[in-house]
Amino acid sequence: MFGVYIHFPYCRKRCPYCDFAVHARQRIPHERYADAVTAELDARAPLFEGRRAVSVYFGGGTPGLWRTDCLARVLAAVQARFGSDAQEVTVEANPDDLPSEQLIALRAAGVTRLSLGVQSLSPKHLSTLGRLHGPDEARRSVREARQAGFASLSLDLMFGLPSQTLAELERDLDGMLALEPDHLSVYNLTIEERTAFGAMSRAGTLKVPDNGLCADMYARVIERLRAAGFQQYEISSHARPGKRAVHNTLYWTGGEYLGLGCSAHSFRRLPGTSGAAERFAVVKSVDDYLKSPEIVHREHLDAAALEREAVWLGLRFLDGIERAAHLRRHGIDPVAAHAVEVERLQREGLVEVTEARLRLTARGVFFADEVGARFL
Repeated sequence: MFGVYIHFPYCRKRCPYCDFAVHARQRIPHERYADAVTAELDARAPLFEGRRAVSVYFGGGTPGLWRTDCLARVLAAVQARFGSDAQEVTVEANPDDLPSEQLIALRAAGVTRLSLGVQSLSPKHLSTLGRLHGPDEARRSVREARQAGFASLSLDLMFGLPSQTLAELERDLDGMLALEPDHLSVYNLTIEERTAFGAMSRAGTLKVPDNGLCADMYARVIERLRAAGFQQYEISSHARPGKRAVHNTLYWTGGEYLGLGCSAHSFRRLPGTSGAAERFAVVKSVDDYLKSPEIVHREHLDAAALEREAVWLGLRFLDGIERAAHLRRHGIDPVAAHAVEVERLQREGLVEVTEARLRLTARGVFFADEVGARFL
């Protein structure tokens, strides 16, 4: 599998929890940034010769802010290089950035899926998170997206918010489910050091739920979404049948991807090698990127490193690792390759082994990061 990711770094403001490569600007150089991305595409596409993209994903930042004609031009350039038959073309957006005419234009440009950064339907928590929309804008965006013809709609939901209670999370879940999305990405708020929330945490002025309450919240999310007909297919991802995110699945199953735009990462398998690959990233500063999309980081991955990474990534997927497929790709059975660690994790009740698969247990889902780290 192969996909293309396009990073659009601009936002109206930086949220206090955000540690991504974003730039809050009042004036966005729409055309100049599109020119830079298409030039980078021309330069990097030969590295992925012969691939056909199963997905194209515009992330950020807030790509919903990109002038639609510029976004459409970049999408057309990607499709000219890697095929126009992608299963999924996604644009991330905020509810306050999507007038109905823009939704219609995005759909006409070939965008098939929207990912809306709703985060919460509580005015109090939206204010704390620094979001510029309210619950009414979120409901309007969902309604108008459906009217514009979007049959695939994903919403982001955050929990573990400052001073959040379990009852408040329940109300958010009620509201999110009432919007009838096809997919929900659910994230436990993480306090990153180089953010406003990080500074508040160090100063002792930010009160967040403790680990026990966050675990209860996560369990409640899983329970409520399962009862509503969603399938949890990855640690943070829940989908109605047939609505799993193609692009996310590509990441967790070791697919190749070309990243375009400032700070974007790419991954490709190296031809003429015995299973080696490389990962590379371009400059993070948008001003530097607009001058030249220079590669500033390269990482060579030998076959052993790729195999370990495949176990780590595969265990985030709730289906787990198909042992036969892993053997075909890496030349070794994952259970045999990591027998000591797998046996230890089995004793701890965190993974289960069947003849066909290695996967997390229901308890292991709560410790997925710790389990994955054992293999790296």
